[in-house]
Amino acid sequence: MDLVGPILDILTRLWDCTSKHRRYICRFEEELRNLTCFMQRLQCVENNVRYWIQKNMEHNYLLRCTERVELWLREVNTIREEVEVLRRRGEEEIQNKCLVNCCPRNCCSRYMLGEEISNMTAEVLRLTSEGNFEYVTERVPGPSVDKISMDETVGLDSIFIELWSCFKIQDKEDDSTQIDDSTQIIGLFGMGGVGKTTLLKKLNNNFLHERRIDFNMVIWVVVSKEVNLWKLQEVIGKKLEIADGLWKSKINEHERAVEINKFLRQKKFVLMLDDIWEPINLAAMGIPLDNTNGSRIVFTTRKEELCGLMNAHKRFRVECLSTEASMDLFRLKVGEDVLNSHPEMPKLAETVVQECKGLPLALVTVGGAMANWRTPKEWQREIKVLQSYPFDIAGMEDLVFHRLRYSYDSLSNEILKNCFLYCSLFPEDHNILKDELIELWIGEGFLDKIDDIYDARNHGESIMGRLKHSSLLEMGEFENIVKMHDVLRDMAQKLTLEKEKEILVQVRDGLIKPLGFPRWKDVKRISLWGPNIEFFGETPSCPGLITFLVKNTKLKKFPNTFFESMNTLKVLDLSYNKNLSELPRSICYLIKLHHLNLSYTNLKVLPIEVKNLTQLRILMLDDTKNLEAIPTGLIKSLLSLEVFSRLLRNTVNVLHYDRSLSDIAFLEELECLANISDISLTLSTFGSVLKFKASPKLQSCIKRLTIMCSELESLDISSSTMKGMEHLEALSIRDCQSMRKLKISFEEEGRMQGCMSDCFRKLRYLQIENCPIKELTLLKYAPTLQFLWVDNCPSLKEIIADDFGSAKIEESINILPKLESINLVGLSSLKSICRQAMLLPCLKDVEVINCPNLRKLPFDSDSAKNSLNAIKGSKTWWAQ
Repeated sequence: MDLVGPILDILTRLWDCTSKHRRYICRFEEELRNLTCFMQRLQCVENNVRYWIQKNMEHNYLLRCTERVELWLREVNTIREEVEVLRRRGEEEIQNKCLVNCCPRNCCSRYMLGEEISNMTAEVLRLTSEGNFEYVTERVPGPSVDKISMDETVGLDSIFIELWSCFKIQDKEDDSTQIDDSTQIIGLFGMGGVGKTTLLKKLNNNFLHERRIDFNMVIWVVVSKEVNLWKLQEVIGKKLEIADGLWKSKINEHERAVEINKFLRQKKFVLMLDDIWEPINLAAMGIPLDNTNGSRIVFTTRKEELCGLMNAHKRFRVECLSTEASMDLFRLKVGEDVLNSHPEMPKLAETVVQECKGLPLALVTVGGAMANWRTPKEWQREIKVLQSYPFDIAGMEDLVFHRLRYSYDSLSNEILKNCFLYCSLFPEDHNILKDELIELWIGEGFLDKIDDIYDARNHGESIMGRLKHSSLLEMGEFENIVKMHDVLRDMAQKLTLEKEKEILVQVRDGLIKPLGFPRWKDVKRISLWGPNIEFFGETPSCPGLITFLVKNTKLKKFPNTFFESMNTLKVLDLSYNKNLSELPRSICYLIKLHHLNLSYTNLKVLPIEVKNLTQLRILMLDDTKNLEAIPTGLIKSLLSLEVFSRLLRNTVNVLHYDRSLSDIAFLEELECLANISDISLTLSTFGSVLKFKASPKLQSCIKRLTIMCSELESLDISSSTMKGMEHLEALSIRDCQSMRKLKISFEEEGRMQGCMSDCFRKLRYLQIENCPIKELTLLKYAPTLQFLWVDNCPSLKEIIADDFGSAKIEESINILPKLESINLVGLSSLKSICRQAMLLPCLKDVEVINCPNLRKLPFDSDSAKNSLNAIKGSKTWWAQ
């Protein structure tokens, strides 16, 4: 009996251990029903999840299933199929019995199938429990780059390649492809309508298909004129997909900036800011500026100065298209079918393209308008409209004029605006001399707040720079020239016409007669140019006229009473009228005249009536080589005179030059003027040279000096005289057939080195021509010299005849640090420019003509290292 208890205990335990396995066989049908039931519950959970997915996505197309939900749904779909297979197999197993349907026919088979059903039931229960999701959808992440729609580009390939090079991925195996990550901020600047935004769009879209980049986000923001930091942050925050709840909790710009900064620091991004008009505080916006990951910021602006204010590491000037590219763009917009509709159309198209002067916005707008016209007659009519009233062309007012006007409206004051509008008085494509323009501004009174003429000039230069930086003026071919784009000129004339009584009359091609003098009555500024203007047949009435420009015409004289009604006139410019031989006596009525330019005319006498012009500040008589005399006492009666110029720029026979204009009495009249401060003179007598050397007043006022004196054997200038000529910019010594020596004498030899910096402090241009001079060692005292011209000096053997001494080698090679151009012509004896190699860091051009004995230039490996463009000479000279 003692064994029965343990045996029963063992049997009980064995029975319990096999209970799970017995269920696979004995409770097979119950397990199958449970699996079916649990699967139905899972189906309900799945339906509920799918319902919320559909409901969420109906209200926001930017949502999608979360990855976790998608995985769960795939697992549910898979297990549904598996459960169905098991159910069918289970039902077949139930039908497969023996012993009057009491026992399974195959216990082993039922056991294995029962085990599968049990495991599947556990999996169904797991999925059911996991189907209780907190959220089933999430925002669709935006693409790293948003494609921006744009038209086909023309003529931007070269600048785009250069711009794209700032973004290319570094190639570790090829050092040449590596980029400088210090180039973080890039500025694109240029005039309105030139294609800056188009270039930026092209850059943006290039990131879509370029695979060799490592930027993971490109953000496009349109800034426009009024900067709103909150709105800019809104655009960036949306692109970064900052959660709405988190974003809306940020109640001020600083908190938003912190959040933006935190997100951007995790990415290598490109931020594109289009159309900036004023500096933007990037840090306040939340943009990281330490550039630890090589991110880039690119912006477009019309103001070059903003590139500096925005700390741009690299800047690109976007310029107008070439003639060929302009034609391609115009052809694209007008359509080949129109251009091929008549043999005359291509030639007419060239005329239209010429009027647009390479401005893409104008080409696109005019091209679209011209596409509506199909006959040469219609095109000829529209071309006349384009030339005379360009903004009457369809689309030009809204698409071109208003967009360009933003640049004008952004100018900070009326002086800048008036100076800009004044430039439209010049003809199309005209090379405007900077000095001439500034003198006209001074004459008009735009710079009246500045008393000193040199300060006024500096202010004028500053205004010109600001207009250029605002892309309203362009640099000319040379640094002393500016230009105005023709479309901007049309806009300026339209703006001038919009002002009350600010009517600009621009006459060309003989239009003076149909215009008619009656319409001059309310005109404030008149500009007449062109050889077809030959005479004025009557006297106009212009009581409000301020500026009167008559230039490059065939006028020989004016009617005697012509100026009688012009008593408000401030500026009278009659220069370059080479047939003009006399002035009417009615010039005496111009009592408010400030500026009188008679340069390059054929005047023989300056009428005594000019004495009445007591408010005259500027008198220009350059190249009036036939002017026989200025009446005695006339100059000293011009009590307000500040600027006087009478230079002979072109080589002429000095005997034909009226020496009375450089004699001692004339110089004394200039000397006695209290306000005179800017003088340009040609001295042609020995006495006038001595008078000038003895006059500190004339020396302190001289700006440009030409000496043409055949009696002068040497010119010995003291260092104190040179120090007094503080404004001297141009010195020309010509046709001095006896001059063999030109030097500077130092009063105190021990102070020679200290005085060197005081000599020729502003001299930029030096010309020596037709003189038997032997050397020009004084050049070493001209640190600001930019242009050197030496012509037909047969005795000149060495330009700088100084070995500088062994202790001065380093100093010697740094002379003429600003020299840009050297022209040596007809110097038959010249053997050396300088014995010591010179650095010449700014040198751009060297021209050597008919200098057979010059075998070597003063260069070494460090000379003109990054500046030299060209060395010009004959083949024979190069072959030596």
